[in-house]
Amino acid sequence: MDVSLSFFKKPHKIKKESSHRFNRWSRKYDRSILQFLMFSRSHDLFIENILRERGISRVLDIGCGTGEFAIKLKKYKSSAEIFGIDISEDMINTAKSKPAAEGIDFRTGDSENIPHDDDYFDCITCAHSFHHYPHKKKAVREMFRVLRNNGTLMIIDGCKDGLLGKVIFDFFVKAHEVNVHHLHSSQFRRIMANAGFENIVQARFNLFIPLLFTKGVAGKEGKC
Repeated sequence: MDVSLSFFKKPHKIKKESSHRFNRWSRKYDRSILQFLMFSRSHDLFIENILRERGISRVLDIGCGTGEFAIKLKKYKSSAEIFGIDISEDMINTAKSKPAAEGIDFRTGDSENIPHDDDYFDCITCAHSFHHYPHKKKAVREMFRVLRNNGTLMIIDGCKDGLLGKVIFDFFVKAHEVNVHHLHSSQFRRIMANAGFENIVQARFNLFIPLLFTKGVAGKEGKC
């Protein structure tokens, strides 16, 4: 059984409620204080890692929201093809409406059913949406599917390894967002390894709202 599956609600109902919630949030999402407290630093960390790697020419941002990270990445890596998917149609429409989003492929999509072919991307990023996914294992397997051999997956989400993180993410965030579940770092490593990712590394950052960065490489050679 998936570590995040709700015993009380079916996954499709959880996704529908998440979509409605983010549709409402889309109107004020870019003005949220979370952009300053969490999102901006997370985006910078992704970009630092992407710029250090060679051969990244096609990037997918899952849970892209209003497209702020994809737009920021385009400034640093203008030659790359950049894609974004989000379960919220209003988030995607907001992203598409931004003049700076020209040339970025934004689509409404589900992390468990990514609307792209196998072995298509060099890099996948996912920031602050993973705790919403009712089937986390399936989502990671989908990410593995659409990555090329030796492609990179980077996920950032709340870190609840310590007491502060447990209080923030298991109490305050869960009370506000209801059907969400943050993972411990060991659970991230296990899910990614079981999906076929190798060379998994993790880092904790952001002092007052602890965050966890997890990175893995899709080892597909010799695998069916």
